[in-house]
Amino acid sequence: MKNNPEETKQVKTTMTGIVVSANADKTVSVDVQRIFRHPVYKKIVRKKKKYLAHDEKNQCKPGDVVRIQLVRPISKRKRWMVLDILRTVQGKEELILEDEVIK
Repeated sequence: MKNNPEETKQVKTTMTGIVVSANADKTVSVDVQRIFRHPVYKKIVRKKKKYLAHDEKNQCKPGDVVRIQLVRPISKRKRWMVLDILRTVQGKEELILEDEVIK
């Protein structure tokens, strides 16, 4: 019995984060923060992780809020791709604070 491609649809993992660095060509570094309640101590815990994401058009700048999606491996550490830019930083306005919760 063969698996029909329509039956085995995979859910694409997406995350929202802040662009920290855009120095490399077609690559941005995205800082994703997740908030959860500790299972034992019931305290709210914030964890941050940095992901390298592929930016085909080199549109992202540091401070932009972007949505990234899990894709096939592009390089050794790059497995994410920028889907869209949710918010941009205009000029030299203050960057988004790290403590701000992005929904």
